Amino acid sequence: MASFKSIPLLKIIFPYLLGILFVLQFGILPATAKWFVISTIFVLITFIVYYLAKNKTGFKKIIYIISINVFLFILAHQSFYLYNAKNDLTNYTNYVSSKQQQSVVVISEVPVVTEKGLKLAVNLKYINANSKWKTTTGKTIIYLKKDSLNTYNVGDYLFLNTKWSYITEPKNPNEFNYKRYLENKNIFNIIYSDSKHVLKYNGFGTDDSYILIGEKIKSKIVISLRNSNLSENAFSICSALLVGFDDEINKDVLTSFSHSGTLHILSVSGMHTGVICGIILFIFSYLDKNDKHKKIKCVVIITVLFLFTTITGFSPSVLRASLMLSLIVLGKTFQKQSNSYNTLLLSAFILLVVNPLLIIDVGFLLSYFAVFGIMYLFPILDSLFYVENKILKWFWSSCLISIAATIFTLPITLYFFHQFPIWFVFSNLVIIPISLLVMLFALCVVVFTKVIFLKSLFVVITNATVSIMIYLSNLTDNAHYGYIDYISFGKLDVLFLSFLIVSVLILISNKQYNYFMTSLSICIAWIFLTIAQNYTQLKQHELIVFNVKQKSFFATRIGNNVYCDLNKITKSDFERYIKPYLLSYKKLTLIDSKKQCITINNRTFINLTSTKDSPPKIDVNFILISNNSLVNLTDFKDSKPLIIVDGSNTYKTITKLKKQCASNHLKFYNVKENGALILNAY
Repeated sequence: MASFKSIPLLKIIFPYLLGILFVLQFGILPATAKWFVISTIFVLITFIVYYLAKNKTGFKKIIYIISINVFLFILAHQSFYLYNAKNDLTNYTNYVSSKQQQSVVVISEVPVVTEKGLKLAVNLKYINANSKWKTTTGKTIIYLKKDSLNTYNVGDYLFLNTKWSYITEPKNPNEFNYKRYLENKNIFNIIYSDSKHVLKYNGFGTDDSYILIGEKIKSKIVISLRNSNLSENAFSICSALLVGFDDEINKDVLTSFSHSGTLHILSVSGMHTGVICGIILFIFSYLDKNDKHKKIKCVVIITVLFLFTTITGFSPSVLRASLMLSLIVLGKTFQKQSNSYNTLLLSAFILLVVNPLLIIDVGFLLSYFAVFGIMYLFPILDSLFYVENKILKWFWSSCLISIAATIFTLPITLYFFHQFPIWFVFSNLVIIPISLLVMLFALCVVVFTKVIFLKSLFVVITNATVSIMIYLSNLTDNAHYGYIDYISFGKLDVLFLSFLIVSVLILISNKQYNYFMTSLSICIAWIFLTIAQNYTQLKQHELIVFNVKQKSFFATRIGNNVYCDLNKITKSDFERYIKPYLLSYKKLTLIDSKKQCITINNRTFINLTSTKDSPPKIDVNFILISNNSLVNLTDFKDSKPLIIVDGSNTYKTITKLKKQCASNHLKFYNVKENGALILNAY
């Protein structure tokens, strides 16, 4: 493992990361700006005292180091404050009303065609608050119904007369938090509307500002591909590979690539950035053989990389690769050699200062850990076995690169995706080269869009190549032999696996008994933790009423067994609402059950699904009312059960039942409004 002394940036980024983690856990310190100024002055004073002092004592050095660490810790707080758009007084959230409101926006990203209509990402320009137009900033998303004949392009101004919608918190255990996801991107309100209330505003023409140049180029490429007679899958995949427009990829295709371990291919990444840099270097190797114009080459590479990063919407992986390559090119141009680990950490530090929330961005984490894994582990693995044949060496090296990246990203992928693709090495070996061909053919479709014959030829070739790529990814899309699913992996598991990977790597490098015992101790502690969690889980009995739109669904968990009627819910609803709950427990077994009356530890639960259902003759503790079943709750006045209504009921029915409960002094719980209900029955 690289020496800490050779990676000084590790000492700088560590206190900054501590500051980020502190903010995520406890929030920003009050009076952040004041503390930032104080810490800055503190650093300057200790710097002057230490470096100008004739007698550089250890105490002065310690104080100087402490001042730097404090400054970096506070810098993280300041970065959070500056990144949060709500702290900008001109942000539109300061003027949002609960009533219908007029505003002027400009389309900032390529419009996305969805099943229900159109999705438009826009920047706010003006908003009408209290009959006065205010100049504003900020981003939002408009969801338009499928009733619009208009075509929308990046840079178009729109006049809105709509209501703002507030994003709600998730209403099921461990469900994906869409509200937090948008807020991390500085989107705090969204708009659902139709074309009658969203009109093109020609008074300003189009926005030709520099910030939209990349998005306009991206839009033209996407439009060219959309109008080229490519198949639906070919269009969406080519758009993703060329410019990072992956919003319209079919969900089944995404799932297939995820199960094969090649999902990273469907988005622009460091690989694409490296290819672009390689092409520029190859061109300059012929134009400037003696490297006399290395500064011009440096400017060209950095400019092209910046433009590519802008076009791809500042993808974390592209940002990382572009920034790192730019730093390397700058270093070589001005004869400055640097440690590759330092360059990697410097690029991460710069990006995290600009946006500290990247630390919880899955793409950012996977990108950096994958690169670090390749940089550190690949040379070690490659030295274990020497291959002379060039073809076999390429095959062997490709396998090792995939393994090295996977080992270092394993804790992240298991925590966020809860699955492991068994055939990831071979899938990457086969599909990555094909994806490069798809990129080349797609580029030809765009370049020769005016030459009908050539465009048609490349469209046919591209469609066929994409079909082959999808077919190959589907070969491993099988739960029996292709991938392992339902892997319960929590934060403690992430820590244990991360420590285990590090300790094993140190053991391989040093081969000392102490490191072997450390690795063994981590394994034993992890096993005991898992056994303790399983033991606690076996003693638990609970019933969960889930919040599913317009549907009724509940499940009973007795130890490791979960009983539910899977026919009541679609596969997509199950993945979205139910699966996250199941993944929070170890090794649960799903058992199909259609029971509507359940008794656990003398506590009875019954689901009434029809008005014709007769009241039970036994005492009931919990009654779930579904499908607008108007039950006479007076019958339960003495037993005092908890009345629960789920998402299958209309608001009209819920209001009536709530009034009945109030008049009969019964407890009432609305799953549709308050979220899923978990009833413990120990």
